[in-house]
Amino acid sequence: MKITKKAKSNLIFWGIALSLIAFLFFTSAGSSLRSWMMSFTLRTPEVNTSKIEEIDDQFIEIDWMVISTEGEKVWLSSIDKPIFLNIWATWCGPCRSEMPSIVELQKKLGDRVEFVLVSPSEGLKIIKNYKESKDINFPLYINGSIIPGNLVSNAYPTTFIIDQHKHIVHKWVGAYNWDEPTIEKLLKELSE
Repeated sequence: MKITKKAKSNLIFWGIALSLIAFLFFTSAGSSLRSWMMSFTLRTPEVNTSKIEEIDDQFIEIDWMVISTEGEKVWLSSIDKPIFLNIWATWCGPCRSEMPSIVELQKKLGDRVEFVLVSPSEGLKIIKNYKESKDINFPLYINGSIIPGNLVSNAYPTTFIIDQHKHIVHKWVGAYNWDEPTIEKLLKELSE
């Protein structure tokens, strides 16, 4: 049986296409490449549309304990400065794509704001490995107690800005470019 030129061309095309798909979705290098490509599509977070207006939605009803990659148990109530709280997971592509912008924002704000990035569904070892592989210089966290109702999210990533009085000021669902002047300004104003 003789294969036509068109059939050969189709076989080569589909072989290359399937190999590329396998690389992108079944290798760690492909996963990193996907996250890098997604980072070009990140939007700027809108401050006006993310503001929490309802008083009942602003107040965190119960305290929340998270466990850091260093093994430290931290209660939100013990943090005496504004909090950049990000709910994420290592397996979440959009979460990984926004992580470099969070790292850059944290570098700019230093100790003025507490960055609490919590992966509620993963273990400490997974989070530690991710932190080390991405050279993140601040702690990452896992869940350590019951999550307050207004901080529960069914979508990753979800980000909250919480003031020093533990009131939720802003909430965003989805991946964003956090290294933006508007977010930096917002967080600096909250820390004054």
